[in-house]
Amino acid sequence: MIDPLVSLLAEVLAFLRTVTGSSVAAIVVLTVFIKLVLHPLTRKQLKSMKAMQALAPQLEVLRRKYREDPRQLNVEVMNLYRAHRVNPFSGCLPLVLQMPVLWALFALFRREGVFGGEQLFGVALEANLTVAMVIAHPALALIPVLTAATTYVQQMMTITDPQQQKMFLFMPVFIAWTTVAGWFPVGLSLYWILSTSLYIVEYIVVVGRPKPVGVAPPKRRRAGGSRTRAGGDDR
Repeated sequence: MIDPLVSLLAEVLAFLRTVTGSSVAAIVVLTVFIKLVLHPLTRKQLKSMKAMQALAPQLEVLRRKYREDPRQLNVEVMNLYRAHRVNPFSGCLPLVLQMPVLWALFALFRREGVFGGEQLFGVALEANLTVAMVIAHPALALIPVLTAATTYVQQMMTITDPQQQKMFLFMPVFIAWTTVAGWFPVGLSLYWILSTSLYIVEYIVVVGRPKPVGVAPPKRRRAGGSRTRAGGDDR
């Protein structure tokens, strides 16, 4: 089903290689182009995420209040969503719509000869990166390091619950390992790093800097109450 999309992306990549004279530059431009095309969907997804994060403190209060009554908790949570006109599932559709593009890129970058044999740090972009290659070409260590770093930052921004952050700490390590386990070509790893970095930029622009979930804001002392108390002490 994604073959036509793969063919289209292959033509775009070939055109960009001709214009830029470099497969690496073509990957960079293609990544930026795809991000721009998909940005409306990503923006919708991030806005939904932002709305959910804004309700996080109130959701935490409801979870504590109705922790012994799951059915009533569900009712109160849905009432909260309706009151603020938030659809908890609205962020899923844009992600689903982007999946064909991601699968098409995965299939494209695994095609033999798609990069014309061009190399990065002494290794062909079509080659599946391995530990042995990294040992032979130490500069290639930047790929797993940057893959893990960008994945970690993205995770810490989008998963703001400290408990969930701890649960998913293995993901950056796992993703980095896949880049040197002979599973993915160098070109695909390069795309991952660029795409994840651009997503981080999109997140900051649309959502802003993430805030921890479940942390209630500190209570402010009312000035009037302080003055009254002070007056009572005087009496």
